[in-house]
Amino acid sequence: MTIEWAPLSAADLPAIAELARRCLDHDGGLPATTSPSFLERRYAAGPGVGAYDGGRLVACAAARPAGPATAVTGLVDPAHRGRGLGSGLLDRLAEGPVRLEIESLTPEADALFRARGFRRTFAEDVFRRDLTLPLPDVPLPPELAVEEWSPATEEAFHAAYSASFADRPGFPGWSRQEWVDWLVDDEFLPGCSLVARTADAAAGFVACAEGFLIQVGAVPGWRRRGLARALAVAALGRMRAAGATEVFLDVNENNPASAALFRGLGFEAVARRARYEN
Repeated sequence: MTIEWAPLSAADLPAIAELARRCLDHDGGLPATTSPSFLERRYAAGPGVGAYDGGRLVACAAARPAGPATAVTGLVDPAHRGRGLGSGLLDRLAEGPVRLEIESLTPEADALFRARGFRRTFAEDVFRRDLTLPLPDVPLPPELAVEEWSPATEEAFHAAYSASFADRPGFPGWSRQEWVDWLVDDEFLPGCSLVARTADAAAGFVACAEGFLIQVGAVPGWRRRGLARALAVAALGRMRAAGATEVFLDVNENNPASAALFRGLGFEAVARRARYEN
């Protein structure tokens, strides 16, 4: 193997996309991590470097500003792993305070990062469900009214979100506008996003995007009563009716209750996303 190293440019994005698809097929993870928009944000926003074997891109990484640190994202072709390419990428880009952003973590990558002095600061599992398979019958509590996302229900959604997650570690405490700005984009599905409420207060919610279940929550008084499960099934049914054949979601490693909920609904873990800092 004769490796040639060269800077990345926007012209390399098609080759990066091919490399990302090879990694996704081998490692699992979110299909969105191979999309042109995702790859452009990660690999065209700052300096990058690629490793070429016979003119074919077999590894790459790029850095971009991320507050006081530099965020670094990289890929190594599964057929070229174990040959020092990951270390070569770190040698060229991991200078100063660095945050490594890993979309499909492998044990070998974890060992490399720890050996280089990085500590894992965040991890979440990627789950997938085949929507061509039957969904369980989980009725919503009859005393609750359920409504889709709209300008009229946006405030109730935010109230449900805040009450559902305020006691979770790392809750950002976003205002309504901050949360909406984070949540709603071109792939957001208002017709599959539901809020459940009594006459007086929000009880829970589910928010969805194309092929992705973003958040499901129940306020403390409605937990352990099947509401989150029922809202998730209702949303999945709407997504399937709209033509979706699979759906993904992320669950933080420190939230085993949510992981158990979704496993009970037929989801399977397919990858782990992680962040490391030095």
